[in-house]
Amino acid sequence: MAKFELDGEKIAENQDEYLKETFDLPVFDGDYEDIYQYLIGFYNKTLITLTNSQKVDPDLIDVFERASDYNSLVKFEKID
Repeated sequence: MAKFELDGEKIAENQDEYLKETFDLPVFDGDYEDIYQYLIGFYNKTLITLTNSQKVDPDLIDVFERASDYNSLVKFEKID
């Protein structure tokens, strides 16, 4: 199972670079739909955890939640 452990503090510091590096995206310019499209295409079980979620744009959290609703292999958890 693939695991992505996201830290809201690091997202707040440099969102685009942090998300690009964490998800190993070739290009990310801050468009949350790019991350959504990436996540719904996963073919393996994937767990995304987020700490310090209060520091994260609610629209980004929505992207993770929508992706987990759409793709049953993707699970999203907020750990605060």
